[in-house]
Amino acid sequence: DVWRAGRRPPTSGITQPPIAGFVVSRLFDRAADREQARSRAAALAPKIARWHDWFYQHRDPLKTGLVAIIHPWESGRDNSIDWDNALDRVSAEGVAPFARRDTRHADPAHRPTQAQYARYIRLIELFRALDWDNTRLHDASPFKVVDPGLNAVLIRSCEELARLGDALGQHEIARRSREQVEKGIAAMESLWSARLGQYLCRDRTTGELINSPSVGGLMSAFAPIPRPRAAAIARRLADLGRRANYPVPSHDPADPRFDKLRYWRGPAWPIVNYMLACGMRRAGEDTVADRIRADTIRLMEKSGFAEYYNPLDGAPCGGDSFTWSAAMAMEFISNPAG
Repeated sequence: DVWRAGRRPPTSGITQPPIAGFVVSRLFDRAADREQARSRAAALAPKIARWHDWFYQHRDPLKTGLVAIIHPWESGRDNSIDWDNALDRVSAEGVAPFARRDTRHADPAHRPTQAQYARYIRLIELFRALDWDNTRLHDASPFKVVDPGLNAVLIRSCEELARLGDALGQHEIARRSREQVEKGIAAMESLWSARLGQYLCRDRTTGELINSPSVGGLMSAFAPIPRPRAAAIARRLADLGRRANYPVPSHDPADPRFDKLRYWRGPAWPIVNYMLACGMRRAGEDTVADRIRADTIRLMEKSGFAEYYNPLDGAPCGGDSFTWSAAMAMEFISNPAG
């Protein structure tokens, strides 16, 4: 009723960070039944490759090597401070009445504001009016942001898919995926802030970097970024660990816009901690990776499997009994080396 995307099966018209390539590669590596794993991975790999191609075709029309999101929800970090200025260009005037479900199970003080949500719905209405035509959505959207976090997930998934493709004998998929990785990593340099020691988002409408030291720029370490960049991010993470008792906060507590309780404007998320620890481990930054792992386990021992957490005192926020958090606890405990 809301999306009216005209698809069967019914679906939304927006996407989410393309983590499947990474996940399938991990499952393939760990599977006990090698024959079954090979069969399933061989069937999934071409579909994942098409998803990656879709991103680069429809969200990077100028072939820069980096894709843009056209709705905050696509990043997975719905109400990040990163989006504030770009979202302000989206008029909420005349938005049709809507009912929110998120505030039925969580404290409204922990969720995006009603003003933000109205703009989320306005973007959906705009895309709906364009019949979800992906050849038009990118250019038509008043919200276009290059998110280093989403791009890191995409690049890492391309890298894992290349490795998987070689293992499966799907060498054309492997070749194309490596090209996407190389171009993406080179393009990520355009998002680097020497002043902050991390990557930043870029507003594709204005062309300017967004002065917002969020965890999205730190998530870039999930991708195979150059070692000097990973080392700088390790220093940023260590600094955040000195200012937040339960890192990693989704926004720098030193920023006056930081909100310790509200969704992606400050709270810590186990899934993000996992990706950060994974990236740090890969870069040889074991001290930082160990700290993130230990603090995440400590956080869940203190406050259970909450959706996310106050990074200052560890209090649970959002939904409770959250399987995503429980899954990360299992991963951190069973695979301490990442």
